[in-house]
Parts: sequence; C-alpha cells; structure tokens
Amino acid sequence: MVDIKSKLRTNKASIGSWITFGDTGIAEIMAGAGFDWLTIDMEHSAITIEKAQELIQVIELSGVVPLVRVGDNDPALIKRAMDAGAYGVIVPMVNSREDAVRAVSAVKYPPLGTRGV
Repeated sequence: MVDIKSKLRTNKASIGSWITFGDTGIAEIMAGAGFDWLTIDMEHSAITIEKAQELIQVIELSGVVPLVRVGDNDPALIKRAMDAGAYGVIVPMVNSREDAVRAVSAVKYPPLGTRGV
C-alpha cells in the first residue's frame, strides 16, 4: 500500500483520480494504473453505497487508498461511507468552521467525534 502519510509529511505529491462509474472492472484497471488513491464520487454519480463498498474492496485489495466523496455534509452519509471501508471522505460544500467540525466529527469515534461503533 502506498504510504500517503509519508508523502504528505514530506510535501511529496500524491496522484489520484475519480471514479464515477460503478463498474468493478474499471476500478480494478484504475487501481492498477499506479495511482496513490482513488475517489469514488457518490455526489455526481449514480453509485449506491452497496456499489461503493464493492469498489472500495477492489481498490483496497490493489494496494490503493480508497476515498469516497459523499453527496452532502450529512453525518449519516459520512458514517455509511466510512463503514463501507473508505479510508476517508471528501465532503462538499464545507464553507465554515462549523461545517468542517461537523464533517470531522462524523468520521471520528468518541470521545473525539460522533461516529457510532
């Protein structure tokens, strides 16, 4: 698996792409193309949470970091993406400190956040 944390700490670029089709074959091809991470776009596609989970599994098994772009800054959507196996989420329309706090809280477990076990 690519060591994204190391790249981020040393200001090295990480390269990724977006997946907007719910086809595991496409995810497998893209995961084998040398990307560090792939984002499954659930905001601007018809990808369901069930399909996202399948894509996450394919991406992760290929040694690539799976991320999910959720459709809204909604704790329920964020928690479902994380529970499906995403390593992280991209949350649209974060326009204030409060928006950011709400998104981060949904990703983290208590006592740092509100994500359920």
